[in-house]
Amino acid sequence: MQLKPAKPGHLAAGLSLLTAALLASTSAEAQDSQAHGLMQEDAAAPGTTTVDSAVLFYKESGGRVQAIEPTTEITINRLNGDTLTASFTFDSLTGATPTGATPWSQPQTFTTLIPAPSHQVASTSASGNRTIVTVPGTGLVQSSYSVPANSLPVDSGFHDRRYAGSLGYSLLMDPDTRLKFGGALSFERDYASYSGNVGISRDLFNKNTTLSLAANFEYDQSKPYYGTPTPFENYAGQITGGHDHKTVVSLVGGITQTVTRFWLTQLNYSFGSNRGYQADPYKILTVVDAASGAPQSYLYESRPRSRTRQSVYWGNKIQIGPTVADVSLRYYHDNWGIKSITIDASEQVPFGRNFYVEPLFRYYHQSAVNFFRYYLVSNAALPQYASADSRLSRFNATTIGIKAGVRLLPDTELYVDVERYRQTGAHNDPTAPGALASMDLFSGVHALSAMTGFRFKFQ
Repeated sequence: MQLKPAKPGHLAAGLSLLTAALLASTSAEAQDSQAHGLMQEDAAAPGTTTVDSAVLFYKESGGRVQAIEPTTEITINRLNGDTLTASFTFDSLTGATPTGATPWSQPQTFTTLIPAPSHQVASTSASGNRTIVTVPGTGLVQSSYSVPANSLPVDSGFHDRRYAGSLGYSLLMDPDTRLKFGGALSFERDYASYSGNVGISRDLFNKNTTLSLAANFEYDQSKPYYGTPTPFENYAGQITGGHDHKTVVSLVGGITQTVTRFWLTQLNYSFGSNRGYQADPYKILTVVDAASGAPQSYLYESRPRSRTRQSVYWGNKIQIGPTVADVSLRYYHDNWGIKSITIDASEQVPFGRNFYVEPLFRYYHQSAVNFFRYYLVSNAALPQYASADSRLSRFNATTIGIKAGVRLLPDTELYVDVERYRQTGAHNDPTAPGALASMDLFSGVHALSAMTGFRFKFQ
């Protein structure tokens, strides 16, 4: 998904948990090793089916993005050791999302093309905080909205829906070798993603060591209503570009080792290559006056059409008395200039046989891409690439949360997970011209999420 406004519309990386895309890209193998719950030990018993349904509620402070995401996963463990997994997810998102433009001491107005309403608009009308106008003689429909003085420009008309599904099969080729393959689909009004994956794992040394290798191919289509803008095209103009796409190829290799009966460790290396359209068609930059810093115009961003990504993940499961701790470290870098580190720690504490509590903490830091800019200056030549997307800026993020689960019946579990996410970073650019140097340019996210789920198993 990509973050997008209401009538054009776009998001890519799952809800607006801005670092989630980075955190989740470790690998399927790494994520599988971090599953928690009272039913974890026997969930994969041959001849059983496990159903896990949950609903995620997500809300950013300041009237920003809100989301509701119900999801269901079904895992069928066959008697021969094979496993079939299917999942379905629905996202409903509303709220406000930063456009990339800078704030200013006077109100600002932004205008863009939108799909025509179901009824013809002959004159100015209001939709929320928007003004909708049909351009005379063209049949085109424009949407305008204003941002108050000294406020970060956000498009409060943002809403979207996403439907996603996946299907995977794990084939036990022999007692020590497993082949996995599957695919996934994701659809939004203006974005579609198709992916397929294949992987193999091999147990060695009496199953104390597991080697794994997996590959994933993804094809994404960007289909904004008015087309994908060309780099640095004027925001107020009519977009002439059509739809565009990108391809993603990823490889993950890893080793999982039983160090002692109380310690399981995993090391993964991931390599990915992106080719094609990688800009966000709704993100813009402000061109400011070189002396005063006042906004002069707004341009669509420009990003490279290729990206190479690498990461190393080290995860550990450690039993400490009756508790089980998960501690992981991930380092990531790409040729756009982002370097990031993620430290993740949680500990599952049981209370009797039927209840557990699991506190968690996550720290994330990333550097900015080489072409990140809060603004462009009117008397300077345009660079080859530039983006003011906050997801590409330098920031830190912390997540604090707690999960609790209770066994209602021998094969039934109810769980709740609550997390608080907070980004921090530089709020001002002291080198900015004029009054812009004192403006708050940071659009970091403060968010609260709550998930409740119900997991049951049957034969």
